Amino acid sequence: MLNKFTAYLFTIVIFFSSSLYANPDKGKPIFLESDSAKWDEDSQKSTYRGNVVVTQGSLLITGDLLIVTQENNEINHMVVTGEKATYKQNTSSGKVVNGESLIIEYYINQFKIVFLEKAIITQSNNILKNDKIIYKTDSENIIAGNEKEGSRVKMTIKPKNNE
Repeated sequence: MLNKFTAYLFTIVIFFSSSLYANPDKGKPIFLESDSAKWDEDSQKSTYRGNVVVTQGSLLITGDLLIVTQENNEINHMVVTGEKATYKQNTSSGKVVNGESLIIEYYINQFKIVFLEKAIITQSNNILKNDKIIYKTDSENIIAGNEKEGSRVKMTIKPKNNE
């Protein structure tokens, strides 16, 4: 009986540690700051205006306007806009990802950040530019591009410095 319990406990520890490794900020509280805020109980939406700052663990998102949507008293979607909305987060692999665009959509339960309009993602010395970039925070995968005519993905990959 003790061996089954030990095996069960080991399985749970492995499962949760791999989940935490996939997204180091999962389960951490989300903090919102702004110059003003408005809550609409019927729509379960809140609006934050002016010098918006969102933090969750190492995640940092800034902008001019933030709209937060809740479902069952849990935040599930955020949209940050501004002349330059920004994103920064430390990944589970130890890298730092920086992003900016006019619109940033954060789908919390889907572990997805969508950068829209004049989007730029920087990781290490590598730079990716397009009008639409999707960053999966759990897998660190990036999808760029859209079907608009003339939309091009631009990427700069700099070699490692071997000094």
